[in-house]
Amino acid sequence: MRIDVIMLISGLREEDTKKRLRALQSYASPGTEVRLVHTRNAPPSVESLAEMELAAPGILERAVRSEEEGADAVVIWGGHDPSMQASRGLVDIPVVAPGSASMHVASILAESFSLLVQLPEVTGLAWRQVRDIGLEPKCVGVYPVDIPVLELGRPESYPAVKETALESIEDGADAICFGCMALNDHVDRLAEELKAEYPGVVVVHPGRTAIRVAEALVGLGLTHSRLSYPKPPKPVRFP
Repeated sequence: MRIDVIMLISGLREEDTKKRLRALQSYASPGTEVRLVHTRNAPPSVESLAEMELAAPGILERAVRSEEEGADAVVIWGGHDPSMQASRGLVDIPVVAPGSASMHVASILAESFSLLVQLPEVTGLAWRQVRDIGLEPKCVGVYPVDIPVLELGRPESYPAVKETALESIEDGADAICFGCMALNDHVDRLAEELKAEYPGVVVVHPGRTAIRVAEALVGLGLTHSRLSYPKPPKPVRFP
């Protein structure tokens, strides 16, 4: 099995990209190959709806190429599920994104969850995402850590991440999800510390969840419904 993970930003350093690929491969089951593939004309980071739409043409083109090159599934590496629905209209293989995958898993395991995001400016975008997947009744809130994407994964950002998670738990969250993939680097530490301080709180790792959900769909022989995601009526041409 091969899963292509679409990296939709261009602002990561080369060593960070290599680190991300190693992490992604570690999330997968034995026998699954993970490729980290990049898009054309990618913005340095995605911290607004405008940047998410700027990234869209590259994501769509890359999803089509991944299917043509033999990928069994595609994971779009963006916490707000950028271009996921449109990509499903263009390819027959499963298209998964970490935001929706982890929130659906959280909704299975807990009565309530919170969504941690990078900046206050994306709060509205995140709420729209929650509503679009039908999970607004279970989401106690969207909580910005208030750190830009390209700084969020650094070790010195962890105290703010934990403080934000604790705030959401006090507000009633039984599970914690993450709406920015830069937060992946903090998830395991947060889960371990919360296990001692707040036993029972579920911390859903977005990267690992997305990879494993993609594996499960391929293993089950399932993909998205053509009734829900019909193919475009004419060929889509990319610039």
